[in-house]
Amino acid sequence: MKKLFTIFNEAQNNLFWLKFFRISIAILILLHFVSILPDFNNLFSVNEGVIPYKIVDVFIPDYVINLPKIITYLEGFNIAPSDTILCFKIIYIGLVLLLLSGYFQNLSAFLLLFMQIILSKSNFYFSYGIDFFTSMSLFYLAIIPPTLKSVALPPFKRLFQIHVCIVYFFAGFDKLIGINWWNGESIWKAINLPFATSIYDITFLGNYPIVLTLVGLGSALLELLYPFFVWNRKTSNFWIYAIIVMHIGIAFILNLYFFSAIMIIWNLTLKFSFNNEKSYSLATT
Repeated sequence: MKKLFTIFNEAQNNLFWLKFFRISIAILILLHFVSILPDFNNLFSVNEGVIPYKIVDVFIPDYVINLPKIITYLEGFNIAPSDTILCFKIIYIGLVLLLLSGYFQNLSAFLLLFMQIILSKSNFYFSYGIDFFTSMSLFYLAIIPPTLKSVALPPFKRLFQIHVCIVYFFAGFDKLIGINWWNGESIWKAINLPFATSIYDITFLGNYPIVLTLVGLGSALLELLYPFFVWNRKTSNFWIYAIIVMHIGIAFILNLYFFSAIMIIWNLTLKFSFNNEKSYSLATT
């Protein structure tokens, strides 16, 4: 019991990992938000969307608050939808910049988390992995105190480290309980998705099924064994860098740049969090 208490209450000597996490996540959220601005009205408005909101609303429970519902509600007070959308954009970007600056980290992250969930719940068809991990990232930034003196810092830091390991372990476990990752079928399907490999054609790998099988099994085992090797000083860096290379491959092959970026940020944050030296240097990690 004493050992468990020590694990979750280790004295902290630097906040580099948290600063890196905050700045990286804020920049990524800003870039992601700016990237959808040209299509913002088509994705999240009530009447101007590519998919009518009445269709999208079928999959959204009544208790869920989202942007179209806010627009509809404020229309009852004679507030134009365009004004509501403009205010939402300004407040969203303002909170991201506030988070990036480091001022009121917990409050700005909490308010941004609220708005980010509202946005991600506004279009069921547009949400994917980046939205879920953005929510989780903002949750951590909302609860982790940005000061070394706080007694809440060590347990929340440890919680993040364990969370990353759980994410990869079950991602790998889920892959291995099916047959598709054992025979390369999942990799073959992935590289043939309509939105994948638009820059270059790698379908020639279909002529080498053993390569597809090895890539599938390799990625599954890399994820499954993640918790067992990242905690070992001798293998930690290798395993984290291997996972990062995997995500770079996902970015360029599946065009999932934002999702890959946030997963790379999580891995680098984990790597930096293992270093608890008072005088922090990237050379020592």
